[in-house]
Amino acid sequence: MDKHRSNVFIALVLVLLIIAAILAWTTGSKILSGAPVTANDNAKPVSTKVVPSAAVETSSPSKTPAETSTPEPTATPKPSATPKPTATPKPEARTLDKTGSISSQTGANINMRVDWHITSANSKELTLDVEVYIVSYAINAGQHNGSIRLYGKEYTFVSDPIRIDDNSKKHETLIYDATVTIPAEAGETVAVPISAKWDFDGVYGGKQIGRITAEATLTVKA
Repeated sequence: MDKHRSNVFIALVLVLLIIAAILAWTTGSKILSGAPVTANDNAKPVSTKVVPSAAVETSSPSKTPAETSTPEPTATPKPSATPKPTATPKPEARTLDKTGSISSQTGANINMRVDWHITSANSKELTLDVEVYIVSYAINAGQHNGSIRLYGKEYTFVSDPIRIDDNSKKHETLIYDATVTIPAEAGETVAVPISAKWDFDGVYGGKQIGRITAEATLTVKA
């Protein structure tokens, strides 16, 4: 019994020795391999102050300015001449002066004659002047009604009494005159109708004569 206990005790001691040897071998291996040694828990940590180094100002290298060419001075523009206003062309002056006459044909020695005169009033108008005459030898007539139409305008009148005793020649007696304006551009051709009437209603040279008429249409180039 005592021998058995001794064997057990010896076996335990051997086991402990083996364990101790293994631990010692393991610790030595760590030291040799540079493993950190665990410090004592009671040891105070050594504080190390890091003194900041003074910042050294470094200036960045300045850029070399690129060469710029000096612009040439701009020439001062000369003021343009103020254009003169275009003169409005004046209408060409025209000179128109035409005359003529229109006569009735009664077949007796008494007739009516219309003398007309056309002139240029301005660049856009003409002026027509007319005079109405009774052409006869000796005559003794009272007042008579008459009318005249000029370029569409009609005028009426009453002639004064006519008394002529001389039967040796023809006499011209003015019974009416009128003036009208006719629109006509320069170079335009215008038709101008003229119609005159005089109510004689009597006998002359043994011939019964009623209304005496003189009419025609003038063609005028303005």
